[in-house]
Amino acid sequence: MRTIKTITEMFVFLILFATGISGQCLTENDNPPMMNPEMVKGLTDARFTFAMDSLRKTALIETTDNIFFSPHSLHQALTLAYFGARGTTEASLKSALRIPDNLSKIDVQRLYAFEQSIRQQRDSQENATSDYVYRSANKLWLTDAKKLRECVFDFFDDELEKVDFKKNPADARKRINDWVSNTTKGHIRDLLPEGSIDDQTDCVLSNAVFFKGFWQSRFDPANSKKDLFYISGSQNSVVKFMRQKKAFNHVVSEELGAHVLELPYKGEEVSMYVLLPPFATARALTDQQPSDRDGVRQLIERLSTEKGAQELKELLEVGMPLHEVEVSIPRFGVERELPLGQLLPAMGAGEVLTPSADLRGFLADGEASLHIGDAVHRAKIEVTEEGTTAAAATAIFSFRSSRPSEPAIFNANHPFIYFIYDQPTRTILFSGVYRTPAPITPETS
Repeated sequence: MRTIKTITEMFVFLILFATGISGQCLTENDNPPMMNPEMVKGLTDARFTFAMDSLRKTALIETTDNIFFSPHSLHQALTLAYFGARGTTEASLKSALRIPDNLSKIDVQRLYAFEQSIRQQRDSQENATSDYVYRSANKLWLTDAKKLRECVFDFFDDELEKVDFKKNPADARKRINDWVSNTTKGHIRDLLPEGSIDDQTDCVLSNAVFFKGFWQSRFDPANSKKDLFYISGSQNSVVKFMRQKKAFNHVVSEELGAHVLELPYKGEEVSMYVLLPPFATARALTDQQPSDRDGVRQLIERLSTEKGAQELKELLEVGMPLHEVEVSIPRFGVERELPLGQLLPAMGAGEVLTPSADLRGFLADGEASLHIGDAVHRAKIEVTEEGTTAAAATAIFSFRSSRPSEPAIFNANHPFIYFIYDQPTRTILFSGVYRTPAPITPETS
């Protein structure tokens, strides 16, 4: 059983923010007389549902290649938009973010303010511990040609920056890209491509997240060896596998039809979870055509059910039994862009990218609404014997029912799903589907 902050403990801290937002600013009632006791659980559950939904819909768009993104980064960027949204734009974002009907925008703002304070504490302690580095930052870049509500400055503080898009869009783009690069320690560069910002841009919503962790139990490079990774057809690939035999939290989930392994990082607050379909199912990938026997596809479908999602949630929050496991997992690196132009409409948030989007909540009375023109999300991960480095940035701008074999060996030599999960905030920081290894080069051999 894990020793984590309970929902009640978090709620006590949240009371400190009960008067932190000026009245009648971003909502009709920014200072309700009582806190909603269901707020924290409802919103953390909603964020988990958002992460599962974004993975499922991304997998429907990208059916053959690797997937890697930060549902946390995407959620944060859409939350920024939600704060300033009105009318049908607000309703669509609330639905896409899976916010329960009984919770208001002020509830979302209070949890947001609380978690921002926790992130600031983590950042301030970054140099005091070598366990891991985790940084997450949001920034709202708004045109200086429009007047903002004064309370917007109070609420966002240094998360808001006014920019002269009209006179020097190239400089504005550079400032935003530099901010993303600095936040991700140089791992995400040039997030906004040339031409993405012009003199008509008036709003950029961005989030950047960076994580670097060392395994609690590092893999010995001397034990790593090359072996086959089974993909599909004749495309099987030789990759380098990291190996070790040790006691790990591990379970065979009948509900998910998969082995689930936890690989904790030092400090044991953040872990990678690897969900591996049975090898017998994965071997169906040797068929020339995709089929319903695709183990990853079946696993994602199970994660998308209420029972499957609840099973994963309990494994992440409650934990798994400790077993001696012989682990073999690829050493890999992935950098991907998320197809937000397809994903956001699929999740019900497409209106925020249309000219009819209503973001007047950020603006003083009488100002015309802001316009968001496009969206981009890029994420990168490197998994080695020492640990994991992962970064992501989002900018929104103008198996069968039979039980798998007994888990003496966890051999990830075929496609699998993985998550990087932050236990204190109960947040899935990164999600990935590993299907296609990069060819081994002299640098990676």
